[in-house]
Amino acid sequence: MAAALAPGVSRKLKKVLETRTDSPDLLASLGALSTFYEHNTPQARRNLKSSVEQRALAINRHFLDASLPAQKALDRVEGEVHALDDSWKKIEEALSSCSASTGDIISTTERLQQELEVITQRQEIVSCFLRDYQLSNEEIHALREEDIDEKFFKALLHVQEIHSNCKVLLRTHHQRAGLELMDMMSVYQEGAYERLCRWVQVECKKLGDTDNPEVSELLKKAVRCLKERPVLFKYCAEELPI
Repeated sequence: MAAALAPGVSRKLKKVLETRTDSPDLLASLGALSTFYEHNTPQARRNLKSSVEQRALAINRHFLDASLPAQKALDRVEGEVHALDDSWKKIEEALSSCSASTGDIISTTERLQQELEVITQRQEIVSCFLRDYQLSNEEIHALREEDIDEKFFKALLHVQEIHSNCKVLLRTHHQRAGLELMDMMSVYQEGAYERLCRWVQVECKKLGDTDNPEVSELLKKAVRCLKERPVLFKYCAEELPI
């Protein structure tokens, strides 16, 4: 009689046997693995975990290197906003404490008002830049952490708008900033689509388990959105109840 398998080996074997070979995550993982795992040798198999970890570290380093310049640029813009705000406060204080003669007051007031208008215009330009090229913390949270709802789709739409706006930068002398921002938005975009795909698969499975399934408007919107990614849309279509 053959000896029973050790509990740890038995659990691992059961986990392998229960793994779905057609799941999107597994297929995506195998596709990524095939890009750098070329030779199926004993040495390569022994080093597989190390190779995957090194690959993951390289991808993370690439993302950090790509996003760091853009983040620094946005930090500089934020610093300028604070500087403009400080200048605005100083001008307001100067206007309120001005005690010169009537003629000097009028002259000083006109000059300060002109400076205030210039600062206001610059602040509006900076605000427009932040609106057109940066996601808010709430939008990032909606894309990555919160449940799929209208806030998720609004944030995803803003990502697509920023990605399109970056094409304008490519036609100016800000090409590098445009490329860095496009790379950053692509990371947010692809992560959001993969998260949306998993959510749709779960919702479709729930529909298949009910006798009278009713498709919600949110699910319809999610499916329409996934049509932008044919591969992910195909995975979700396979989960639809027949």
